[in-house]
Amino acid sequence: MPIPSSPSPTTVPVTRHRSYFIHEADVTFKVEDYVFRVHKYFFTRESSYFRRLFEPSQFLVQDPPGSSEANPIILEGISSDAFACFLWVFYNPKYSIYDATPGQWSSILGLAQKWGFRDVELLCIRELEKLDLSPVDRIHIYQRFGLDTTLLIDSYATLTTREEPIGLEEGVKLGLRTSLQIARAREMSRGPDTGVGPLTPSPVQLDAPKLHGLLSEIFGLPKIITNGGAQAGPFTCPDGSSDKLDRASNLPATAPTTPFKAEALSQSTSTSEAHPPTTDNTKLPPLKTEDTPKQSTQSARNRNKSSTSRSPFSWQF
Repeated sequence: MPIPSSPSPTTVPVTRHRSYFIHEADVTFKVEDYVFRVHKYFFTRESSYFRRLFEPSQFLVQDPPGSSEANPIILEGISSDAFACFLWVFYNPKYSIYDATPGQWSSILGLAQKWGFRDVELLCIRELEKLDLSPVDRIHIYQRFGLDTTLLIDSYATLTTREEPIGLEEGVKLGLRTSLQIARAREMSRGPDTGVGPLTPSPVQLDAPKLHGLLSEIFGLPKIITNGGAQAGPFTCPDGSSDKLDRASNLPATAPTTPFKAEALSQSTSTSEAHPPTTDNTKLPPLKTEDTPKQSTQSARNRNKSSTSRSPFSWQF
């Protein structure tokens, strides 16, 4: 099911979005020249920023912002296409089946991180992990959004073991620091430094566990522990919600004025790109990680019992 797109903004100045103006919904947003009417439940359930935004004490008026088309909540600094992509996550008619491009997931991920939708962020990571991305593109996306760098170990290994060195365009995408780290890994994995010159023309002389150990040292990743010398991986994204900072907790929750404009993203996205978007130029600061307390040791009996937990996007009625 393709992601719905916004109609052409040249026909009418302001119009209802053809896919996400739901008459039975209870909150109205205005993004560029389109109005969206959706269910407040998804926003207050997932985001601490929107929970505070919709607190009754914020709007001591009869017609609060977001209650009608005449008084919508204005979201600035994002495109209507990007917001439609974000809403598609909640209104996707194909349950648990998400078919989107890397550019679309990047667009969704940017809004999820900005507004503190942690479960949506984890969904984006899981779906990005499923996509067949080039090592350079994967590293570029994950570094751009400050994702878990341990997920990049296989991409680092591919660039280290291939015959071709890092090209100019690849180096621009990777950045100077990452390019130099990969260059160092390529030399160190091909034998001891004899002082004669680069060793990249020679074949890689490390097996997979030792190569991963070398990459962990160069990139500052946690050491990989394997059973009986078995090869490590593949890596999966974290399931916990406490290992990332909730960006929305730092957003202001001041009383709004009319017309009300919600906190905007740091940089506008282009309205000219055709939906669904293939690129998103929103630049976000790296997502900081927080150490999670170690869980207490369980008995052998408890370890053998299957535990159940609420997974992202498990609907509860």
